[in-house]
Amino acid sequence: MLASLKQSAVGAAIIKAFESCLAPVKGRPGLFTTYLCPAGVLTIGWGHTNHHGRSFKSGEVWTQTECDAEFASDMALFEKSVKQTLADVELNQHEFDSLLSLSYNIGPLTRSSIPDKLRSGRRAEVPAVMARWNKAGGKVLAGLTRRRKAEAQLFVGDVDAALETAQVLWPTPMPQAVDTPKPPVSVVAKETKRETAALAAGGTVAAGSGSQADAAHPFDSALTVAGVALGIAVVAAAVWLMIRKYNAVAKDWR
Repeated sequence: MLASLKQSAVGAAIIKAFESCLAPVKGRPGLFTTYLCPAGVLTIGWGHTNHHGRSFKSGEVWTQTECDAEFASDMALFEKSVKQTLADVELNQHEFDSLLSLSYNIGPLTRSSIPDKLRSGRRAEVPAVMARWNKAGGKVLAGLTRRRKAEAQLFVGDVDAALETAQVLWPTPMPQAVDTPKPPVSVVAKETKRETAALAAGGTVAAGSGSQADAAHPFDSALTVAGVALGIAVVAAAVWLMIRKYNAVAKDWR
């Protein structure tokens, strides 16, 4: 699996977020010149140095295309280096991207104890080792500390956290103006049919017909009032049940 791995778009974005394409030429958009990194190393483009690949001199000017091309060339070299160093270790994509970023910054992974830890099955110790590589010129640098944190997050598979730490604005689908799905009335009615039927069966009031004299009987009047009250109670209970059931069904529907 390791032999087939290549740097992913996420891995490239994280490296570029920390390296940046610095030192644009003032007044000449799309052109970049050399600069000294925090460790005092002459650099150009996306962190390219004279340690590998195309050589350059102080004050040299490159186009954006040249910077991008050399970054791709550098990545090919470092991919090969990481694969050779860890040829006997199984890595997944996010681990490979993480170690590639680390190697691009500190040099061959053999400078660290990470290869030995991976071979001995001590993967859980790798993030702590990464965190120690946060100094340049003997001083702890905030940028390196943040980079090591992002690389460690990427190594353990927390890609979203790694992107956030690296301050990468990763493209995500934009939410559309869509209403929350609601169940059709027929679905709610079906769900409440049994409960509503049970309530109605227990409290149905039959509308009777009688003479005016019968309607005026005190006992009948009391029954009528009680029936109306019971009918109202049944309707209210049915409405309450319908609302409760609707909320439950709607939650599942989403």
